[in-house]
Amino acid sequence: MNHNSSQLEHINVTALSDDGRGIAHIDGKITFIKDAIPGDIVDINLIEEHKNYNDAQLTTLLSASKDRQQPFCPVFAQCGGCQLQHLKMDKQREYKVENFINRLRQALNFSKCKLSPAIIGKDQNYRRRARLGLAISKTDKQARLGFRRADSNELIDIEQCPVLTEALNKTLQKNRQSWLSHASRSYKEITLVEADNGVFSHISQNQKTLEDLSENPAQTPYYELMGLQLNFPADGFVQVNQNINQQMVEQAIDWLELKAEHKVLDLFCGVGNFTLPIAKHCQTVTGIEGVIELVQTAADNARHNQLDNCRFAKANLFEDNRKAEWFRKQRYDRILLDPGRQGAFEISKQLQLLKADIIVYVSCNAATLIRDVKELEKHGYQLHKASLIDMFPHTHHTEVMVQLKKGKKPQKNNKKVFRF
Repeated sequence: MNHNSSQLEHINVTALSDDGRGIAHIDGKITFIKDAIPGDIVDINLIEEHKNYNDAQLTTLLSASKDRQQPFCPVFAQCGGCQLQHLKMDKQREYKVENFINRLRQALNFSKCKLSPAIIGKDQNYRRRARLGLAISKTDKQARLGFRRADSNELIDIEQCPVLTEALNKTLQKNRQSWLSHASRSYKEITLVEADNGVFSHISQNQKTLEDLSENPAQTPYYELMGLQLNFPADGFVQVNQNINQQMVEQAIDWLELKAEHKVLDLFCGVGNFTLPIAKHCQTVTGIEGVIELVQTAADNARHNQLDNCRFAKANLFEDNRKAEWFRKQRYDRILLDPGRQGAFEISKQLQLLKADIIVYVSCNAATLIRDVKELEKHGYQLHKASLIDMFPHTHHTEVMVQLKKGKKPQKNNKKVFRF
């Protein structure tokens, strides 16, 4: 091994980081290696050295891991959308599960936790929503439509994407030349979403819609879920993987252990993705969301599906809600949380007051989930189930779910300590 410069040779890669980089231990220090996977033997170039770790780039692949595969996308090496196409699918999932469970074990009380099998589906043509950039390149003055280059604001021009649904790819190929004619030096964004009633698309700039490009712009997009029809805003959030979303909702309902007399609270409810299916199994369900347009859509969805045991309210869940009517006037048997990447720390500090027996927490960010579960543990909740949800194959991103049950609140040690 050569230590005389930033070039290091014959490095054994032994693990995979949460963000999809290979990990090697060099002189007792962790080194993260972009584009490497466990089992590789590589030469590397140190990019940046830190006190406790180093960042490096693979320069030569001396011996390929048996788990390597040929990426199926021709722009994989340039595009920043996928990070793991060079790793076999079963190994991607294996490392994601291993990393998630190791983090739970290290940070939380794992003694009663049962690991459930990962929720998986197909690994190509799964993504039903995408945002593509549209701009004239500053370097070659060419109009480009596609995703950002890894670690750059430059766009990779694409004609199709293997992880997008077939309907989105057909729409992209059909309209690509027309959309390129809209390109200018100002960055624009084209949002594509496949609903059950067609593909919806529009061009926006600085969050303002410039042109609705949908074939049926008068229609409202919707998707079907467990016998329900849920409308959603074409330019808003929807779970990108339809099949995985259905499995995820089914598991959440199972983990809530619902009975007909239960009252349920669904926090960060969106358009009712969990709320409405839950409503079919309990007495009442209350959905709380911070965006008024989503609250209204969720309420409309409940009425459209003839569910009269749902109610919805707008609330900022990142501040104290103890005086809100939905909080102070109701006891809930079950609580479900599905926040964004920032998590739900503030509301997690308040949830013990609602005395729910079971909390199911769904998250796209394991780090903030663990932080929030630590807070819930202080109030007597304990981890009972955990699983990984492979919502985004070939990327380092994951969805995760845990079930917490109410136990006895930890007792403070009031024994006096005598010093001699």
